[in-house]
Amino acid sequence: MREITVGVVAPAYVNVPLWVAQERGFLGRRGLAATERICGTTHGVTNALRNGEVDIALTAPEGSIADAVAGGPLRVVAGLTDRPPLSMIALSRHHTFEDLRGGRIGTSSLTEGTRHVAERMLAAHGLTYPADYDFALEGSHVQRWKALQAGTIDAALQMIPYDVMAVEAGFTDLGPVAGEFALNAVCVRLPAERAELTPFLQALAEAAQWFRGHVEESAAIAAERTSIEPRYALGACQALAADGVVPRDLRSSSGALAAVTAALRSSGLIPPEAPEPFDPIAAAVDSGECARSCWNGARSGRRTPRRSRSTRAPWSSSRCAGWWTAGWPRALRCRPRTSRC
Repeated sequence: MREITVGVVAPAYVNVPLWVAQERGFLGRRGLAATERICGTTHGVTNALRNGEVDIALTAPEGSIADAVAGGPLRVVAGLTDRPPLSMIALSRHHTFEDLRGGRIGTSSLTEGTRHVAERMLAAHGLTYPADYDFALEGSHVQRWKALQAGTIDAALQMIPYDVMAVEAGFTDLGPVAGEFALNAVCVRLPAERAELTPFLQALAEAAQWFRGHVEESAAIAAERTSIEPRYALGACQALAADGVVPRDLRSSSGALAAVTAALRSSGLIPPEAPEPFDPIAAAVDSGECARSCWNGARSGRRTPRRSRSTRAPWSSSRCAGWWTAGWPRALRCRPRTSRC
């Protein structure tokens, strides 16, 4: 059994496919055992991936996209959330978005994830950063919930089922996030280990497919993982199973990815118009043959056939140790002029 470490922000319901893959044996049947490492923030997960502390990351894709555009080794290989299951929860004294003017908005990072989603949502209601509010770096939705309860922030985007829990506790729900935005993705550091990545993606895709047809059983798994009341877990899984939240075959839509790159550009984390060959999507997101083989393998329930090592083309660059990357799509290869792998 091959052991891998998967970096996550928190025990969040957007990771239900991973929990299903672990509990239902989709990983084990492919010779993998995955251990989660909770990093607390989205940029914390990105840093752990960059530093080699985790093998695979389930996190916001902004850090990996910005890293790839800058010539770094991080890549996005699959999508887990295209429509963020988040709602803006505010202290009970706030009844409209206008009430948040001059307030503090809790976020999981100042460069990734909920920061960009919250900024877009607030802008749609006439509030701009930093003129009209400040961001407070609180961490995951669990930590943001504690900050809301303590009254140290005015509002925060809250993940299912914490939005429902907050409303029942007397907090104000200003509304759910609307529209597409790639909130959670599978990210890797080049050179990735193909013997781990391919079966991992297969298992995750098979688990996501199983989840859609077994919401109640998945909710029971999630309730145990998060120590949350079963009724909250069931409601969260029902929301997660809604059309458009988890992308089919784990391929993020172009709209969800475009929203992320637009947010990165507007915040100055990537150039406004990235020159070739650094188009953000082309540079950072794999949509090629490797990913297709993983998804097809998941649908068929069989492992993707692998060529023997002796028949693979060697990698010509002496700067890279990834001899196997010659057969991979462009976004997953080391490019000698830009890669630091």
